[in-house]
Amino acid sequence: MNIGMILLIIFLPAVVMLAFSLIKKSGDKVSNKMSDKNFTVMLSDMVLWVGVFACLTASVVLLVFSFFSEELPHWIFYVTFGGFFWSGIYLILKTLNFKVIVKGENITVFSTFRKPYSFTFNEIVSAVRQVKKNQVKSERIVIRTVDGRKLIVESVEISYERFAKRIQAEVRSEYLVGFE
Repeated sequence: MNIGMILLIIFLPAVVMLAFSLIKKSGDKVSNKMSDKNFTVMLSDMVLWVGVFACLTASVVLLVFSFFSEELPHWIFYVTFGGFFWSGIYLILKTLNFKVIVKGENITVFSTFRKPYSFTFNEIVSAVRQVKKNQVKSERIVIRTVDGRKLIVESVEISYERFAKRIQAEVRSEYLVGFE
């Protein structure tokens, strides 16, 4: 198989998705005036930079070993570094696209790869708080709604604490699991 075709298969879809995400992101306006009733849960820009670093590193390694080595690398090399590249693309896309906007009683979810959807606190039928027993005690809340939608919000995201407090205050106690 031609090396140019392999690299095209790895890089072209990612570049197209990133271009569309950046165009979409440029039109979004996130307010800096957040309160306990109106806020946005989203990933930090640090995750974006980790994804950019992973993409750039994998790209450089792929290109250097493909064009400047005497022998063409084994296909496992391309699968491995293509995986690193696509992991970085996922982190970039998730940072650019994923957010949960809470305005009063309404919750609007902008997923990474799906259409946005909205629900209210009254439509939540299950909210499970899961805490890992690691050194940083990372946690997440898994929410299920009446119409079967699932939302996962993790503690590394901006405004997670506000969201957790609102869930605990607004959702009926029989639907809460893991909240003290």
